[in-house]
Amino acid sequence: MSEPVTDRPDLIIVRPAPEMQLKSSPTRRRFRNILMRNIRAALDGIPHELTVDQGRLLLQTDEIEAAGKALEQVFGVASFSPVDVVVHEPDVASLREAARAHFTEVVRGRTYAVRCKRHGGPGLSQREVERQVGSVLDGPGRVDLGDPEIEVRIDLTEQGAWLFGRRFSGPGGMPLGVQDRAVNLMSGGFDSAVAAWYTMRRGVGVDYVFCNLGGATHENMVLNVAHRLASQWAHGDRPRLFVVDFLPVVADMRQRLPGEVWQVVLKRLMYRAAEVIARERKSQALVTGEALSQVSSQTLSNLNSIDSASDLPVLRPLIGFDKSEILSLARRIGTYDLCEGVPEFCALSNSKPLVSSRRGRIEAEEAKLDGGLLERAVLEAREIDLLDMDRAALAEPDVLIDTIPADAEVIDCQPPRRYRDWHLPGAVNMPPDELARCFRDFPADRHYVLYCLRGANAPVLAERMQRAGFNAHALRGGVGRLRRAWERRVS
Repeated sequence: MSEPVTDRPDLIIVRPAPEMQLKSSPTRRRFRNILMRNIRAALDGIPHELTVDQGRLLLQTDEIEAAGKALEQVFGVASFSPVDVVVHEPDVASLREAARAHFTEVVRGRTYAVRCKRHGGPGLSQREVERQVGSVLDGPGRVDLGDPEIEVRIDLTEQGAWLFGRRFSGPGGMPLGVQDRAVNLMSGGFDSAVAAWYTMRRGVGVDYVFCNLGGATHENMVLNVAHRLASQWAHGDRPRLFVVDFLPVVADMRQRLPGEVWQVVLKRLMYRAAEVIARERKSQALVTGEALSQVSSQTLSNLNSIDSASDLPVLRPLIGFDKSEILSLARRIGTYDLCEGVPEFCALSNSKPLVSSRRGRIEAEEAKLDGGLLERAVLEAREIDLLDMDRAALAEPDVLIDTIPADAEVIDCQPPRRYRDWHLPGAVNMPPDELARCFRDFPADRHYVLYCLRGANAPVLAERMQRAGFNAHALRGGVGRLRRAWERRVS
């Protein structure tokens, strides 16, 4: 015979996103089954049992805390509550005693309300349960039915009464997989990662296309961002990253076209590459992190010139977001620290970029390029299963070092204003674009060590120098880390 009251049972109430309840019965059932599949995938390694209870799910597990962390990263979960107490044969007296024993200290010094809801079970009056149970907590706490600090909830069910006082938020949205697939143009920066997250949140399976402008170091940074999105948020899916070597494509563009059109034409070429891969993956759309007016290529005029490069629809989840909002979201979803270290290749040319373009002119300029280079780059794209990778694939490249050899020539890649604020004594200032243009004229018999503001551009530039035959490395971390180390040394 079971105990009349069970404290801290192995039960979590999971509430699907309210939108799911608005669907027809067959659609709602399909969405719920996909959500359950994804929850099971997120709970991999955590023993559990998942069942349906009317419009919600019941998760039984002995590992409540670990299961809760997993539920926070499953799209389609609106909220969840670990059950604190189960009263197996409830009446008003037993509910009063259970609440007194468990929630007196919880509400002490706070405002509270008691909410009762019936999901079957005994024919008790919900209003009477709320009044009677609430009265035993009055004193330690203070009743506030409008905006209480604590809500003590009682669910009356066929299995007894469940009492709980905590409600945790899930990511909401739709279960991943209820929609078709899309391809995200992944740069590794804040915007593209957040755009991918928002697309997955609406139930779309996302693969990634990375048009590599920076070599192996840049690829490693982007790989880590995409892997984090896949491992933490793509439960129930198997996303891929496609790496397209864009260095020959960019070299051809630099040679044939005026600098003012490079940004817009480059975006069109990336769209074309992504569309080919999207069709191979049977994807229905492209996804970008573009936000209106954020950079020169993201004006309405230039977006209009860019869009015609693809016949697939282009989804822009962040089109109306401010940068501060995007950064806040990157912190929330766990990609901020990785994206912060990824270089941005915005300044391809010293020419002033077009902020307003005509589609006809852009298409005419693009027609001057060697189309075979793009076709070959896409054909030779490498496919990476983001969930089937060992730690070695995510390890930092060997271009990074922690100390400066005594015989090294140090190059500071900060903007000139930042260089004037502080630089390592003896370091020569060469911003990234300048260094990329002229390093081939350097003496080849010397050791070069680069550093930059945030530790993002220096590794990419050092790798380029290595590929050209130079002995070059980058200091790990940015100027802040270097400055602290230098000041400790001289103090």
